[in-house]
This record gives sequence, structure tokens and C-alpha cells, in this order.
Amino acid sequence: MTSIQFFYSRDFPGNALLSNARQALEHLGMDVEIQETEAAPEQAGCTLPALAIDGEIAVSGVEPSVRELELLFEDRERMQEEDSSCGACGTGCGGMHCGEGCSGCGKNGESSGMAGRIIGFVILLIILFTAAKILS
Repeated sequence: MTSIQFFYSRDFPGNALLSNARQALEHLGMDVEIQETEAAPEQAGCTLPALAIDGEIAVSGVEPSVRELELLFEDRERMQEEDSSCGACGTGCGGMHCGEGCSGCGKNGESSGMAGRIIGFVILLIILFTAAKILS
């Protein structure tokens, strides 16, 4: 991870999200600064409060627990490492840029399914947030 942005507004300060994100990074020993940006929802392009990792919105409109954020950060870090080099063929392709019949990794240009994992995580967060609202 190279950058984390926190989007908030006066109506949606997201204090718990920011605090939990800082605690999660501290627990993982990651030295990443969180850039705070006050924005209107239409400026951020998502529901506030929101957290973006390397320019992609990862959390929006919910305030996950410290543990959930730790899992998110670990997953992002692991995916970034996987994308940076292909351990099988050693070409640095990450298995994503191989041509047809790459003899090293055998992935043949297939993507790693990162988008599916992110969507699944967001759906899980929405379900948890909805359940918490119903139960309270």
C-alpha cells in the first residue's frame, strides 16, 4: 500500500472509521499515513465516510471494526505483492500480463480476481451494517 485517503464531511465525520483504520495500521506495523480530505458526497463520488486505498474506494458509508480493516489491509498488501512479481515464471508479470501459453506461470493472461474479492468484501460489510441497524 502506498497511500490511504479518508473522505469525510461535517454531516458524516466518520470518526470511528478513521480511528479504526489508524489502529489497524498500527497493529499490522504498517507505516502508511492517512490523508484526510473533507469533501461533499458528490465530490468523493461515494457515500461518506469513505476510505480509499491506492486511489480505489475500499470502504464507503460504513465504519468497519479494527479487525475487519486489518483483514482488508492485509489482503490489499498481499495482492500488491502478488501483482508485483510472478513467483512461478520470474518475469514480474504477476500472472496478469503473460502472453498466450506463458511457460513460466501458466496463467495465460488470466486475472487474479481481485475485483471479485473486493465486491464480496463490500457486500459483506453492507450485510453486517444492515444487520447491526436492524438489531439496534
